[in-house]
Amino acid sequence: MTTFAVIDNNIVENIAIADSKEVLELLLPDKTIIEETESTGVAWVGAEVISGKFKAPQPFESWTWDKKAFAWVAPEPKPTTEPEGFWEWDESSLTWIDRVFVISDKTNE
Repeated sequence: MTTFAVIDNNIVENIAIADSKEVLELLLPDKTIIEETESTGVAWVGAEVISGKFKAPQPFESWTWDKKAFAWVAPEPKPTTEPEGFWEWDESSLTWIDRVFVISDKTNE
């Protein structure tokens, strides 16, 4: 089984799983069917298709679309310096926040 995007007017209308593209084209003759080669899914319904590539949904209201990079860009670049952690965008403060995960081994207590 393969995952396909059902396209109407260059917008992802739905996601379908089928044995082949031909089956979907027979069932949906007025739609464009694109095999998904990227990680898209239901959250991408409504996403725009540009030159056969899926434009990801806008992750945050403050982010802008960079046509050359074909990606959404935060108002501030993601930090690349120490501490290395899991950086998460905080829309309310418009900054990156370092989320530090602590792994505890409680088996020796």
